[in-house]
Formats: sequence, structure tokens, C-alpha cells
Amino acid sequence: MIEEDTGQVVERARSAGVGPIITIGINIESTTRAIAAAESYPGVFASAGIHPNDTAEVTADDIDRLAGLAASERVVAVGETGLDFYRDASPHEAQKNAFREQVRLAKSLGKALIVHDREAHDDALDLLADERAGDTTVVMHCFSGDESVLSECLARGYYISFAGPVTFKNAERTREVASRVPVSRLLAETDSPFLSPEPFRGRPNLPERVTLVARALAGVWRMDPEEMGLILEENAGRAFGLGLGGAAR
Repeated sequence: MIEEDTGQVVERARSAGVGPIITIGINIESTTRAIAAAESYPGVFASAGIHPNDTAEVTADDIDRLAGLAASERVVAVGETGLDFYRDASPHEAQKNAFREQVRLAKSLGKALIVHDREAHDDALDLLADERAGDTTVVMHCFSGDESVLSECLARGYYISFAGPVTFKNAERTREVASRVPVSRLLAETDSPFLSPEPFRGRPNLPERVTLVARALAGVWRMDPEEMGLILEENAGRAFGLGLGGAAR
């Protein structure tokens, strides 16, 4: 969640028509906060993860603590984990080791895996294959790959999630890739507080703005926005095991 009153953020999202919300953990501290939010607000769920940029000093104890947090019934996914070779915040081997442990954790718990892959497509896909990540649900977060990466992900049955960049005026390539994703494999997200969609680009993002991402995907598919919204909510329910009526839990 963003640094703002969580209750107000959730209420605004509800008023905008947003269904279930998953708030993402990127380290032990944020995962703990995400679970607290999920326990406090109906329809809010958590993921438990260590972001690749936070893996430089990850210990076995950290992985054990993460596993304990991920076992919560309010946690529906492991992640955000993966590889980020765009930044040098963490050594590549440290990223891979933490990624590998989190893939195994997701599989052992039977929970979805949320994958961050930035300029590391081959390495990320190789590790996912080596660890048989497809034995659980895999969600490619804020997808940035090209058509060949997309084809491989779809062949493996992964979900493909798009965020604010799909709305950007210069993002024709992203929209072209999105048009090649079977609608049953599409997901929408905000990555709040980052990647605000147009017309809020450059400002702190909010969960309510996922509706703008959904509208952009509807445009790509020449589909009614309300119909696309229903499809995306159904896909999220299936991917994260929320079930029908998940927003009320």
C-alpha cells in the first residue's frame, strides 16, 4: 500500500468499482504490513516476497521468516520476486538465489508466484523452467518482454499482467504485445505507488487507477470497458485462488 491512510485508499478503490486488492510485499517489513492490511480490510489480500533489488543481504533466516509469513491465509501469492538486471542494487547471483527459494516456497504452499523480470528475460525464464515453476500459477508482473518472450510465457501457461505503461502515449509496442495475450490470460495492476497511468503519469499511483489500465486493455481488444473489467476480475480470482465472491472475504 502507499503511504496514506489505508482505509481511505481502499474505500476510494471500492468507489471506483475495484474488486479484490492484492497488496504486495517486497521485503520482510513490507510483507508484514501487507498482511496487517489484509487482516484489517475485507477484500484486501497480501503477497509475501523479497524483491530482487532487496536481495543483496538476504539470509537463510530471512527466507525462513518469509515462509512463515507466506503461510498466512490472507497471503495469496509469493512475490514480488524475480530478477532485475536494469539496476545494480543486488548482485545477480544473490537475486537468483532468493528467486529460486521463493519459487520453491510458492510451489510448496500451492500459492501463485508474482515474477518481476526487468532486462533479465532469458535468465528469469531459465530459472523458472529449472525450478518447474509452472507447477503453480505464475504471474508475469508489469510485463515488458517482446513477442518471443510472450510466446514462451504463454506456452508455459503463465498469466501476463500489465500496469500503467500500457496507457502511455509512446507505448504502442506494449499495446501490440498486449493484443497478443489471450484474454483469459490477461491481468491488470497498478504497481502503486509507481507507474501511474495517463493522465496521472509522474504522480504517486493509487489502486483505484487500475480501472484506467483496464480501460486501455479494453481499447486494445476493442471491447466494452465494463466487460473487460469483469474478465480481468475473473482472471485474478482464478490466478490467485480468490474464488467467486472473493471481494467479500
